[in-house]
Amino acid sequence: MKEFCKVIALTLVLFAALNLMVNAILQTGLKRYYCLQPAEVLVIGHSMSEMGIDRDLLEERLGLSVAKYCMNGAGTADRLVMLKHYIETTGHKPKMVIYDVSARSFSLDLADNSHALFYPFMASPVIREYLRRNASPKDYWTKRLIPLTRYDDTRFGAVIRGYRRNWKCSSSRRVDLHAFSERLKQGTFWKIGFDEESMRLFDETLAWLDVQGINCILVALPCLDLLNEAQPELYAKAMGHIRSEAEKYPNVQLHDMNGELSARHELFRDPIHLNREGQIVATSQLADSLKDGLK
Repeated sequence: MKEFCKVIALTLVLFAALNLMVNAILQTGLKRYYCLQPAEVLVIGHSMSEMGIDRDLLEERLGLSVAKYCMNGAGTADRLVMLKHYIETTGHKPKMVIYDVSARSFSLDLADNSHALFYPFMASPVIREYLRRNASPKDYWTKRLIPLTRYDDTRFGAVIRGYRRNWKCSSSRRVDLHAFSERLKQGTFWKIGFDEESMRLFDETLAWLDVQGINCILVALPCLDLLNEAQPELYAKAMGHIRSEAEKYPNVQLHDMNGELSARHELFRDPIHLNREGQIVATSQLADSLKDGLK
């Protein structure tokens, strides 16, 4: 029995050591991909920014260091946490935050259980507090005690891209207009919504950035014109709300990239995401606009 206990104890020690060692390797790649390092410009958003903004090209065109902290499905609550996490981790405040917005910024179905995006960063007090409020006790403590359970396929992919220093959109696919037109007819597309908590947290984020003395550019990356036109009154209402929120704060500006770009269908891989060509075009246009504002 004594020998058996020794074997169990040794196994647990080796298991814990393996978890810590592999987690350290994964953390390096993940932090590199999410650019958790001091920079003058910080891009915060979800997959629209992840696929729509080329970090390297933006940095080159602006002549400023750029960090891109974007997570697929990150809503307004997540982004406020991301901003605080970035400053906590780097010990640095960026001069400017680029924050992606759209007419669907306040839709509830942006992502289910989006708090799970943050499991790999449980070492952060900011992240732990967020997860305590949103994760089940079972999930929280499983992830806390066994670090390798914090990663999913998306996070493993981010680790690999981080080690490769690859922030470019890899998709050259073009949106299937016929298929999307059918979805519009059936009403099976991402609807515009106005969740009150999301709207409140958006305003709280802008107020927080104002207190921190950080300039914020709200960037409405282009969505396909067919999607924008599907609910014209709600689209105008959502963008109007974003505009009115921006006008409340002297450090906040709205840059709407829809219009001409939303009608260039060859730039889209699907109705809300740009392909590689679209990423280059949008990033170049954004950089030119920001340079004019920085003069």
